[in-house]
Amino acid sequence: MTPAERVKHYAEASGYPQGLFVGDDGRIAGSWIMGQNYTVKSGLYGGYPHGYLRRIAALFPDKSSILHLFSGMVDQSVLPGKTVDINPARNPDYLDDAQSLEQVPLETFDLILADPPYSHEDAEKYGVTLIKANKVMKALERVKPGTHIVWLDQRLPMYRKECFRTIGYIGMVKSTNHRFRCITIFERV
Repeated sequence: MTPAERVKHYAEASGYPQGLFVGDDGRIAGSWIMGQNYTVKSGLYGGYPHGYLRRIAALFPDKSSILHLFSGMVDQSVLPGKTVDINPARNPDYLDDAQSLEQVPLETFDLILADPPYSHEDAEKYGVTLIKANKVMKALERVKPGTHIVWLDQRLPMYRKECFRTIGYIGMVKSTNHRFRCITIFERV
């Protein structure tokens, strides 16, 4: 699907106010206002915001093999897939370090969702160290061409332009007293 087709499908399928467009550079751009529903179905601190996975599913209807990074606990009722976590207590499908992903058959996935801890304080709440995003992106170079990576964070991870191109930037606001985040959408070239 082209970025324009993705935006059109999102508008038709999501039921959310239209906040996306395709810029002159061909990239998806826009903002999502997530509202004031603070429930996190996984029950895990920092889990995907309410409605986030529904929006991602509307933007990527053509994807069928999903991997949730940093996500041993995910409500999979909207966007089912496999999970990766370094903590065995979260019962991930793959017990692995996202900075290496040695146990994960990356070539089998066509959509990868990454929502790492944003700060040292967040990492402490999960009982892990803060990840090096550039190492995660290096490990993700093993995905097949055409695979999309949706990275939710407060920063843009370092990546190699000969391996990935950015096809979208979506600003995300949850509500008052919550951090602004950016969704960066990468495609493996």
